Amino acid sequence: MAVYRLQNSIRKYSWGDPELIPAFLGAENPSREPWAELWLGAHPKAPSMALLPDGSLRSLGELVRESPEPMLGPGYAGAADARLPFLFKLMAVAKPLSLQAHPSAQAATRGFKREERSALPLEAGERNYSDDRHKPELVVALDRFEGLCGFRPIEEIIRNLKLLAGENWRSYAERLSLQPSRMELAVVFYSFCAASEAERARLFKLVRPRLDRILADDRPGSPERRALGWVPRLMELYPNDMAALAPVMMNTFDLGPGQGLYVAPGQPHAYFRGCALEVMANSDNEVRAGLTDKRRDLPEFLAILDFDDGAPPILSASTAEAVDGSSLCAYDLDSDDFSLTAASLAGGRVTRDGRPGPEIILCIEGTVALIRRGPRAGDEPFVLHRGESLFVSADEPAYELSGRGMAYIAAAGRGRRGCA
Repeated sequence: MAVYRLQNSIRKYSWGDPELIPAFLGAENPSREPWAELWLGAHPKAPSMALLPDGSLRSLGELVRESPEPMLGPGYAGAADARLPFLFKLMAVAKPLSLQAHPSAQAATRGFKREERSALPLEAGERNYSDDRHKPELVVALDRFEGLCGFRPIEEIIRNLKLLAGENWRSYAERLSLQPSRMELAVVFYSFCAASEAERARLFKLVRPRLDRILADDRPGSPERRALGWVPRLMELYPNDMAALAPVMMNTFDLGPGQGLYVAPGQPHAYFRGCALEVMANSDNEVRAGLTDKRRDLPEFLAILDFDDGAPPILSASTAEAVDGSSLCAYDLDSDDFSLTAASLAGGRVTRDGRPGPEIILCIEGTVALIRRGPRAGDEPFVLHRGESLFVSADEPAYELSGRGMAYIAAAGRGRRGCA
């Protein structure tokens, strides 16, 4: 049985925000570096450090490897490479980051075996696959959070192409309009992504003035503005990158606080702006196609894409409340890899039991206390303030949360649905 306070790693990428994560943690950032992500977990690149009872710090990954069954539970400890099966993040996005997709389990297995046969080192920049696992993810906004995910309904794609290309739209999508299907959508998307340098220049010269006129004449909040409003910014940040036109074909989203989006393997996506939590399967596999200075692999990106069209559902935790005003509300996910639960405390107590595996608790506002039950019931509570976190091992008995504040609980395995 174990509960550990965590010290977590900051990841600094060019798209990060110099203020959001420092303010969340109450930390200084005098050099105004781009703090992009706070990682909570046991990822080998940046594992959290666990505070032991004697005051020393140990890597959470080391603790898991030393005692896999009590830390992970029998369902995960028996794996060939026993590891914490999820990674929990806080993201602060100041400018758009890469258009990418994550492979399915089958694609990851094939890709990893192929690259292993090529004898490329795991850390080689030419690799797409550093493991053989898929990487679904859930993103939940803490403030307004914008991006794109999945392909638009085909009729919307054709409408947007008509707006931007005018009478030339048929040269891009006439077959798609006559034979709307995933196959034809794949052909159209490939033709865009694989356009020659000359074709890109011609298309951008055609699109930009039309786009400026549309947005200048359009009313705020209209479908056209929601669809195309990010394109000028993307074109400025990534000149001559066809992925700047991705919103023409892909769903843009605008999440409010507490709203979530599940990104399934194969779904193209990119994040544009805002602060959000992210929980994902513990894998590094991602394939990029644009909006980045990092390595791109267009053929592999196209090979792993899911060309289903339609807007992905926006998720919310259940809004029902317990009698005392405190609640545990889970996001309804079609995933066996991880779950996410929002704990809202208004002075009462809620009980967390029936847990499928290990958990990480992150306090995002106010004060939240974990009160142990079972053999350690008399121990002092673990009190969390904003930005502080705990790891709870799989063999820890049921516990209670109390206080006045808000926390999110990332857990291994499929969580309970609804609210308690």
